[in-house]
Amino acid sequence: MRYPNLRYGNPTEFAYYVMCYGDDIPAVARLLRRDERTVRDWLSGRQRVPFWVPELMRLRRFETDVYMRQNSHRRAPALGVVTHEAQLEIRRPDVKKPQSVTALRLDDFDQVDRSTLAV
Repeated sequence: MRYPNLRYGNPTEFAYYVMCYGDDIPAVARLLRRDERTVRDWLSGRQRVPFWVPELMRLRRFETDVYMRQNSHRRAPALGVVTHEAQLEIRRPDVKKPQSVTALRLDDFDQVDRSTLAV
């Protein structure tokens, strides 16, 4: 080989993305258009991972995340209908949160008889 490729990918990053596919080596091999044995060799460390493999998997993951975020099918909650006859006040229902320990007064915990403290 006259001009060998000296740039290699991170094998740990590659193993992470393979793990995201559920350790499904045939699916990763189809994605990368490589043989399953080649993917197993990359995972075991017998061969170096080409630089483009982790980059391609990172880009596919990023594109999938963006696609799912943009095309989510979550509906916004129905807030109400405002007509010209009556104005409805649109607000979220009050949710009572449990009181935290730091919000309580210290007197609730330290019930000390103050008459015994006078010296």
